[in-house]
This record gives sequence, C-alpha cells and structure tokens, in this order.
Amino acid sequence: MKISPVVWGGVSFAALFCVVQASGQTLGNWSTARNDAGHAGVQKAEKIITKDNLSSEFKFLWKIKLGTAAGDSRSYSEPLLIPRLINAHGFKDFVIWAGPQDVYAVDSELGTMLWQKHYDAAPAASCGISNMAMLMEPPAVINFGARRAPGTPPPQPQPPLAVSARRVGVSAGGGGFGLKGIYVLTADGYLHEQVVATGADFAPPVKFLPGPGGVSKGISIEGKTLYSVTSSGCGAENALYAIDVNSPSYPVYRYSTNAVPQLVAMGPTLGDGVAYVVTGKGSTDASAGIYSNSIVALTPDAKVKDWFTPAGEGELHNVTPVAFTYKQKKLLVAPGKDGSFVLLDAESLGGTDHQTPLAQTASISKVNEDAPSALAVWQDAAGAAWVFASIPGQVDAAKFGMTNGLVSHGSIVAFKIEDEGGKWLLAPQWISHDFVNPAPPVIANGMVVVLAQGNASTHAKLFLLDAANGKELYSSGDSIGTYAHMAGVAVGDGHVFFVTHDNMLYSFGIGLEH
Repeated sequence: MKISPVVWGGVSFAALFCVVQASGQTLGNWSTARNDAGHAGVQKAEKIITKDNLSSEFKFLWKIKLGTAAGDSRSYSEPLLIPRLINAHGFKDFVIWAGPQDVYAVDSELGTMLWQKHYDAAPAASCGISNMAMLMEPPAVINFGARRAPGTPPPQPQPPLAVSARRVGVSAGGGGFGLKGIYVLTADGYLHEQVVATGADFAPPVKFLPGPGGVSKGISIEGKTLYSVTSSGCGAENALYAIDVNSPSYPVYRYSTNAVPQLVAMGPTLGDGVAYVVTGKGSTDASAGIYSNSIVALTPDAKVKDWFTPAGEGELHNVTPVAFTYKQKKLLVAPGKDGSFVLLDAESLGGTDHQTPLAQTASISKVNEDAPSALAVWQDAAGAAWVFASIPGQVDAAKFGMTNGLVSHGSIVAFKIEDEGGKWLLAPQWISHDFVNPAPPVIANGMVVVLAQGNASTHAKLFLLDAANGKELYSSGDSIGTYAHMAGVAVGDGHVFFVTHDNMLYSFGIGLEH
C-alpha cells in the first residue's frame, strides 16, 4: 500500500475536522479495551439501541473472516471503533481488530475490508497464539459552547510535519487535530503507530518491551504515557513497563515483581497518573516494592505509590479493576480475597495500614486466575452508581436480592455503591441467568451487553440485559456459528462487535438504510 504522506495526512485531518464539525458531541468511539483508561466498560454516547427497539430492529447484521485462525489466543482482544472518518471512498465508520501479525480495518456498516496491515514480527512458537495489543489515542474533548472574545482571531492551524520530522506519539500538525493514529505493540516489543484512515505507517517504530519476544497482556494509555504488562516465561518476566512517548528519547520504566504474577489481561487500569495492577500469589518483598495478592498503584515512572493487601488468608482472582469518580471521590473497585470485591479510596489504598477497604462484599465465587474478567461501572439517571462483574462458574445466589434463574456455568452480577453517612457499601443487587463463559460486561443506554462465549461444544450467544434488574431483553439464539475465546465486546453508534475464536468478526445492531 503506497500512499503519499501529504495526501493521507490531509485526508486524516479532514476526517477529524468533519467528525467534530458534524457531530457536536462524542460519537461511538471505542478507543481502547473497556473504552477508557479506567476500564469503565461503558458507551455513554449510545442512543440508537434502546430497550423499546430491541425486539423489532436489533439483529445480526454481518460477519467477515479476518485472516486464518491458528488456534485459541492466549491474549484478550477487543475491537476498536472509530466513526465518521473519511478516506478515498468518502465517510466511513471503522471497526479495527488485531490478530497475531495483522491489523484489519473493516467498514462497520457494510462489513467490507477497508485495509489490512501486516507485521513481520511473529510470537515465538513456545508462546502459543497471542494477538497484538492495540489502542487509539482518546478522542479530543471539545467545548462546542465556547465563544471567542469579540475581535479575537481564530487559531491558525499548524502546517503538517515533514515526513522526516514525524515520530511515534508526536503531534502531526496539519490542524488542531493532526493525524489520528492507532498504536500497535508487536511480538518483538516494538511500538508502531498507524494512520487510522489508511493503515499507513506514521513514523518508524520504537522499542518498548525488551527481548526478542514475549506476550504482552494489553496496553493502556493516559496522556502520553503507554503501559504494558508481561508475564514470566516466553522470554519475558512478570513486569509492568511504561514508555513516555512525549520524549524523543522514549524512556522506558519497569516494575518487576519477580516470581509474583501480575494478573493483568487488558493493560493496567489507569486514573489520574496512576497505574493499578493486581498481583497473584507469591512472596512479598516490601523492600523491593513487591506485594503479593495485592492491588498496587504505580507512578508513570513505574515506582510504587501505594498498595492494598487484604488482611487474612486467601488469594485474589484475575479481575481487572475499574477506576472512576463518584460524589467527587476517586474510587477503585477491585478483586478482594476468595472471590470477594472491594471498594477502595484511590487516593489512599487500604488506608494507613494498607489493609482496610472502604467496603468489601462477601465471597461470592471461587477464585480462578485462568479466567480473566473485568468490571464495569455505570451511573443511572437517578445518579446511583452500579458495578457489574462477569463471574465464571457458580455464584452464591443467596448473597443477592434478585435472581434470574439457576446459575451453573457463569453469570453477570450487579452491585450498587452506597454512601450511608460516610459509610460506603458495595450492596449486591441482582444476578443474571446462566451464561457459558461470560465475557466482561459492557453498559450502553441502561442495558448490559453480554457475550456468552461458549466453549468447544457450545456456540457463543449475545445477550442484552436490563441493567436495573438483570432480566433478559435480547438473545442472539443460534446466529453465532462457534465459540469465542478471550473476546471483548465493543459498542458504538447502534452496533455491537466481537470476534469469535476462528477470527470471524460479527456485527449485531440496528442497520442504516442504504
């Protein structure tokens, strides 16, 4: 694919300019795993899919094969969504997904391929199949209500950078928005940046992770700092890495936990310049900043800022925390010991003794490090904060006030965050009906989107639940031909996307008239 840098630079800027001018609000972007740095798992912009139109309009739309599947991936992956870009064929809505060596961009309305980018770096055979980690820089937040003072001239756009001046992470010029890029971390540890509209290289890649290989457990971004985590074996170690792409020297910082695994599946959770990781079983070494079975908070230069280690015996399960602000308080919901969940003050994890959460649930499920999960947080119209979790295996239904049927394989559970005179609670609300291997939940327009991934003998099913009570609103039935593995769901602009284990990208939603 040979494209003039001047042409594709102009195209990308025009695309962003048209996006912002046409919308006046955030569109259905899904820029990273769980859709934001805090891993909230919420699509706030979704207005097209409603509880009223599910039965009449929401349906299977299309599917497309993305390369040849070589086996179940060891890494979690989620499509990215970038609406209203412009390329040589006009305005397009992009859904982008990364396999082990290729990134695919598909027209999200038509289900046709827009471009494909291949990377020569391949995971080592001993590492198994691992999809590349990718993310898009978060879309710019623009105040459309702002007005310039009378007589103040509009800001002048900067000219596009020369090709020789471009580097990964730098502002490209060519207007207030520049080129829109996607970061891709390949198996050789190099960080690439591609132009969304075309897939073209923006700049030469930068070395991020050490060694010739290793499986990345996702990437996260906040500001101009990118984070990734690796696990021991496969030429890597248990470590978090942070790279500052704002600096031309690209300094990389490392937090190593030696034999203690970091239970991260989709990049560390980020919030206000802090990265949060969950650690597994092993030996604590406080002098080296290593805390087993803990939630550890790290600065952008990978130094330990704080930590929470639950009191008593037991282990943490592999659940990605969620960081958010509620009632002007910065909070974190994370796994507790023995299948419980904890609510933490993000500015003082565990208090002065590093062991005291703001609130903790009872144990509701068995710990399973091999089945990574995630949380989602949502604030309803009345202002109440809800937390949702996907649970593999059986759940103690007696802990919940509302159930929706017998659960034997897995479920979605819901809690409310309550503040009673300064005493915080994670109050159990409801448990869904049975799901086989539920993927992390996603919230959109008052509904919980759930992909029951199935297994080798059971095909996947897509469900939409009422977020207030867990009751089923929609089921895809037999529309999905096979199972999914380590799959995430992306929602935006009236569509739901996911990829099954055979690299088939599915689209469900409300189609547009053509």
